[in-house]
Amino acid sequence: MTHRLRRRSLWLPLLALIWVGLALLLTMQSAQTPLVHLMRLTIARTELGATIGHAGLFGVVMLLVYFGLRTVLSRRLALLLALAITLLLGTGTEFYQIVLSSRDASLTDLLANWLGAFVIGFALLFGQGFRQG
Repeated sequence: MTHRLRRRSLWLPLLALIWVGLALLLTMQSAQTPLVHLMRLTIARTELGATIGHAGLFGVVMLLVYFGLRTVLSRRLALLLALAITLLLGTGTEFYQIVLSSRDASLTDLLANWLGAFVIGFALLFGQGFRQG
């Protein structure tokens, strides 16, 4: 049981780091980067699609960071820290896009990043019958 728990606890933080890396790649690279270009041609073709994409991307960041932190922290602390990390990442990527000539920072994208984080945060808070521990 301990070996299985230890193996599980290593995969969650690793998966969170990989997803955060993908989120950073998608939001901080030039629009000419093949993966970013593909996202702009498919999901982000419309403003609604871009908003859903940002919310989904940062919602998954929130979820994975929470579960990664949950392996070593209490629920409450993991939730607060995951929310802070996700909001900082979402805000930081939009500010970084100001200096990229091929990308545009937008308030809509920033709010969508936050929306994804808060929706998952509330789902974790109320969906698990949040209790201290």
